[in-house]
Amino acid sequence: MLNTLHSQNSLRSSSAIDSSVELINPVSITASVNPRLATDNPYSVQVINSKTIKNMAAQNLNEVLNNQSSMIISNDPSLGSSVKLQGLGGQNVKILVNGIPMVGRLNGNIDVSQIPTESIERIEVVEGPMSVVYGTDAIGGVINIITKTPLNNRNSYFAKAYFDGAKNINQDAGIKYFYTKNQWLEINVGRQFFEGFDFNADNRMVDWKPKIKWFGNAGWGYKTKKTTHKINLNYFHEKLTDRSNAEFNLIGVTGYNNYFYTQRADIGYIVDYKMNANNSFRFQNAFNVYHREKINVRRNLVTGSEVVTRPSDQDTTLNTLLNLRALWENNKFKKFVFMAGYDVQREDITGQRIQKFQPIWDAALFGSLEFKPTQKINLKPSLRIAYNNAFGTAIAPAIFNNHLKFAPIIPSFQIKYQISKFTQFRASYARGFRAPTAKEMYFLFVDINHNVQGNENLQAENSHNFIASLDYRHTINKNIAAQFKLSSFYNSINNQIQLSLVDPNTTMYQYINIGEMTSSGVNISSEFFIYDATFTWNSSFIQNHARVNVDGGLNEWRVFQHTLNIQYPIKNYNTNVLWFSRFSGKTQGFTSNGEIYSLPSFTLADLSFSYNLFNKAQFQWGAKNIFNVNQLVATAQTGGVHNNSNGGVNIGMGRILFVQLTVNL
Repeated sequence: MLNTLHSQNSLRSSSAIDSSVELINPVSITASVNPRLATDNPYSVQVINSKTIKNMAAQNLNEVLNNQSSMIISNDPSLGSSVKLQGLGGQNVKILVNGIPMVGRLNGNIDVSQIPTESIERIEVVEGPMSVVYGTDAIGGVINIITKTPLNNRNSYFAKAYFDGAKNINQDAGIKYFYTKNQWLEINVGRQFFEGFDFNADNRMVDWKPKIKWFGNAGWGYKTKKTTHKINLNYFHEKLTDRSNAEFNLIGVTGYNNYFYTQRADIGYIVDYKMNANNSFRFQNAFNVYHREKINVRRNLVTGSEVVTRPSDQDTTLNTLLNLRALWENNKFKKFVFMAGYDVQREDITGQRIQKFQPIWDAALFGSLEFKPTQKINLKPSLRIAYNNAFGTAIAPAIFNNHLKFAPIIPSFQIKYQISKFTQFRASYARGFRAPTAKEMYFLFVDINHNVQGNENLQAENSHNFIASLDYRHTINKNIAAQFKLSSFYNSINNQIQLSLVDPNTTMYQYINIGEMTSSGVNISSEFFIYDATFTWNSSFIQNHARVNVDGGLNEWRVFQHTLNIQYPIKNYNTNVLWFSRFSGKTQGFTSNGEIYSLPSFTLADLSFSYNLFNKAQFQWGAKNIFNVNQLVATAQTGGVHNNSNGGVNIGMGRILFVQLTVNL
């Protein structure tokens, strides 16, 4: 990864790329070995750079993605924040850190509010199936988080403090130290404290649950003439408290607390090897651990003493993932770029509500051939073949006793056509494949309020995806540039896995294959870069048709979204004015049991100011959610097996003032 970022700087300097071009034509590395400019990439990649993330004063990934068009962010009081791409969410969206998948999903989602932003260099988003390169869980798209890397052999230190009116109190600090010219060490630590936020102070329950987060990462890097090695260690710990209302009786006053403890730990070893001018390699090896524990206690609200309740009210989940991955890219021939790789994964999961589980092995070979028959045409067919010990077609069952199973061959095809100097047309088809997860097959949760069961007989999902886009990028001079993009997509998923109400008499929910689901949409975006000012506008329409009940028909939801982001400098005062906003139109949806609901339209907007002090510190202040959006009431219950008691959906905590100070040395 370090070598990649170094190559990006070399690419920029060798091409004499100035600041406006960097913004209008950013570099990405997702699904590639060597960095590629947006205009050269057959994929359509959205890049959110570190400057934008910093100017947002965003504390986690959820806050960054909340201001992006064509994404739908949902907040659950206990399960955290989830994201949808192209109308697809849950297991259909893969989240990576430096190309390595994250592990630990709740209700199918990675909680993006658990990903701090301080170590993020940029975020690369590829919409549409990436199953050829990244395998299962990548039908809807990929969000690749690229972390920061020390550059220029310069030691650096930083400290940051953040406070807002919702009683978020956050601190971060870090050091990047070069102890030789080619070796460095980086350490970051942080704490985020949230007291909780409630719309009704008369009860004990809290709408936005109190959280305490501790996190840290350490990295070591070593660079030679041809190779760059980097080892990363990351740790995250969160305590979330969910309180019930008080209960009064003749003896005293009691309440129940659910404590949710989440721990994430991973170690990654990345090697970039530049054999020669034509051959590049990247090796990525990682081991991830996810541990979540729920402890339910009965609390005496007079004395403060707590007693752990019955064992069935407790829960523990341990999820581990071993990932071994490598890519090789060859560009010896002028008209051809060949890429090949392997991807090996082993996933284990244990827990009180997991009935049984056999570790899932997935090993795949994949490759692509990028062909440029003319200067204007770029063709890229790709193919992936995978072995999966749980899903696929058995090969020679008489010999291997059904232990050797190959998943369906996954193809994709991209075409890029250079219409003019500034305009490109892209189109692609891809097939997706997603094997059922351990939770979907073996989960069992039965108590007085729940009856949720897994299904060992689930089949794998498969999908077909089509994307087309028209992209115009024009750099008028080093200070002025503009981009316009029109894109559309269509996804069709067969054997979709859905948590469905299969027995109304016992309110039993079960994961089943319910058949088809389609999503489609259109997105229009534009960006203007005028000197140091940036204006970004996006509009998107997304709709989804799906069968959500085994006996029901097709249900539909749709939404319009618009975003407007402005970053405007006032140079005489060394200040930037920043505006980030997103409008979501009336959103229709459906619950797990087939109920239709709708949410009214709303607009989220942040206005802030940033003042630079002697190029060593940045002071930011402003208001988040200035239109005071808080909790919206749906026209039907909105949670299925995880519903809110009042039918409300948490959108924001109202208008909040904040201040942030960052010092860099």
